[in-house]
Amino acid sequence: MKAKFRLWCNEEIDQLKRLVASGASALRASVALNRSVVQIKKKAREIGVPFPSEADLRAKRRQIFQNSVNRPHAHVPVRMSDET
Repeated sequence: MKAKFRLWCNEEIDQLKRLVASGASALRASVALNRSVVQIKKKAREIGVPFPSEADLRAKRRQIFQNSVNRPHAHVPVRMSDET
């Protein structure tokens, strides 16, 4: 079966740049642009806005986790009293 090749239009490239800048994953971008993850990652590298490496993402998640451990209830909103 022959692979289909679709050229990138300027709107798709702009959308890819916005997705990378907003912190979207390559998987999310591939769904938004209806392209494979491999194509998304390759195009992002070609245009100079690569997705973060898996190691960078793990380090960021680890930092977020450490911050939440140090402040266990910082993310829990204050509940209003049930006064009537």
